[in-house]
Amino acid sequence: MGRALGRRAAAAGHEVLFGSRRPEAAHGAAREAGPSAAGGTYAEAFAHGDLTLLALRWPHAIRVLGDGRPAAGRILLDATNPATPDGLALVLGHDTSGAEEIARVAPRARVVKAFNHVYAEVVEDPARFADRPAVFYCGDDAAAVGVAGRFIESLGFDAVFSGPLTVSRSLEPLAQLAVALVEGRGHPPASVAVGLLRAAGAIAEAVPVRESA
Repeated sequence: MGRALGRRAAAAGHEVLFGSRRPEAAHGAAREAGPSAAGGTYAEAFAHGDLTLLALRWPHAIRVLGDGRPAAGRILLDATNPATPDGLALVLGHDTSGAEEIARVAPRARVVKAFNHVYAEVVEDPARFADRPAVFYCGDDAAAVGVAGRFIESLGFDAVFSGPLTVSRSLEPLAQLAVALVEGRGHPPASVAVGLLRAAGAIAEAVPVRESA
């Protein structure tokens, strides 16, 4: 997922730095993404650009964040799901979410949940669908969700702001519906995406852009 999003972001004109615990793997991903991409460590990825996209397996994402210092002050786009090792179930839910646990571990990060319910194969070519696939996203920091929304749109998706970070408790199970369709029903990952149908003449949802305190 990290490679797919990085390649897509680079193709959309963003400067990308892939971070890995194995820098040689990050450099390999950067070569695939093209001249606007580079590779490095997790620390270098946290320090690069306007936002950091977290696309790691659970609970490795929590371990990488450690005491939260790497992500302090960062817009942290959380694409993870708190899933079991086989990916078929969640280990958190109802009264918390993976995104909220990440915010707890990294309290100074500006966490926005996004892309967790989208397969990498869809990220690679969202234009294959007749309508733009939706990326539902949520967060508590108004400026951070504004940046996230513009980033999502730049990759060719319909950015649907869904509310505060607690909405992650609904977005993470939505990812499991995609897993059920792919793993349980045999749908190709590249064919599974969600969308928001809007009534004719409906006004698009407003995304807050004011700076938080």
